[in-house]
Amino acid sequence: MEDPNQNPQVKPSGRLPSLLNPKFPISNATFHLFPNLPTELRQMIWEQSLTCERYITVELCTVDDTTGKLRRNGSYGKAWPVPKPYRLLFHYPPKPSALFSTSVESRASAQRFYRIVLPCFYVTESPSIIDSLQISEQNDQRNPQGIVLSHIGPRRKRPQALIPGTLSFNPELDTLEIMGLPQFTNFANDVWNHDPRNIGLCHVALLLRPRLLGYRIPHLPDYASSEDQLRQVIARLRSVTFVYYTNVDTVTHTSLAHRRCLLQNRCLLPVAWATGSFSRQQDPRLIGQEVFHSVHFDLWSIEDFDKPYQTWMELAEKLRVTTPCAFKIAYTTNRSKSPIRCESDAVAYLNSESERWEQQLNKWEASQQEQAWRDPKETKRQSNGAVETAIGFWTFPIEPHGQFSRDYNRPKGGRRCFDDLSASRPELCLFDL
Repeated sequence: MEDPNQNPQVKPSGRLPSLLNPKFPISNATFHLFPNLPTELRQMIWEQSLTCERYITVELCTVDDTTGKLRRNGSYGKAWPVPKPYRLLFHYPPKPSALFSTSVESRASAQRFYRIVLPCFYVTESPSIIDSLQISEQNDQRNPQGIVLSHIGPRRKRPQALIPGTLSFNPELDTLEIMGLPQFTNFANDVWNHDPRNIGLCHVALLLRPRLLGYRIPHLPDYASSEDQLRQVIARLRSVTFVYYTNVDTVTHTSLAHRRCLLQNRCLLPVAWATGSFSRQQDPRLIGQEVFHSVHFDLWSIEDFDKPYQTWMELAEKLRVTTPCAFKIAYTTNRSKSPIRCESDAVAYLNSESERWEQQLNKWEASQQEQAWRDPKETKRQSNGAVETAIGFWTFPIEPHGQFSRDYNRPKGGRRCFDDLSASRPELCLFDL
């Protein structure tokens, strides 16, 4: 029997933490007078229901001239002549708006709102699709749907089926995390050419891999068709976000002040990885200052943290770009193996990870030959679900980004930096599940 005095947000001991993400009630209520409203008012209502920020991940792959196969651009390499044919891969499409299937009028409103439409490939690892493709290829049959089978990259253990589709987005509201920086200029130029309002790509996010970005960004002029084209692309950007995914389960670093393992903060750190609409707010959870004192980055030095931003600014100065652009850092935990699209996905992810995280933490404590510092009250709050888990990410301005702790408990030859964000608490971006 449930305890009537128990906080509804608190789960019994041993249960999963509750989610901070907003939950929208399911309702079958119908406003029968809606069709009688003026057309202009109905269109305003449709558009208002669509107005929200979204986070979308895309990958730009080049096409091999000789084999016709796709090649990923995530590794170092010599700059090639451009323009180079590329394909747009859409790994985890966000949930489509219900307006696309509500009525003819709502669909038209959604199409006007998400006005930029680009051809792409949806990436899937569905065994049924792959098996049928393999049988089709063995029989040398033509694939009427245009689905192709591709092994992308040496780390890919399973083949991926690429299904032709479209990417529709609103450039003023949507942030695109782009993998495949060498084709960034060509892609951004295509976005501008497909935008009936001639606004183009406004908000981009790049993975914070300092040495890779430090190499790629200065070479953007080499990848572009012309310097003028790159100048226009950079000038149209309104924000650039460098995204860092920290690996909670493998990082066992501690801060000297409290001997606090990153795994001890696992319920306090935002959890990736999701796509789709999100909202911005100050983190409402009661998070101790010790967490913001020790935000971990697996980097060699503070110079690695600053390098992508510095090289971007140097490139903008070289191109004589003077338009304002906001620069931010996004911080979240490592991605899950599959995207989190709804509350059930989040629960499944937490269910699979919670026990493993606890085992990793116990293993780390044993390696320290003494129990790590734990706040008993905090440990109890996390274990019984009083601390709500946030599916999303923190963002904070890149300048000032806090005070890095040099050689903060870093072993010889190791990579370990901690940033102090306590002075400016990060903004929390929560995905709508």
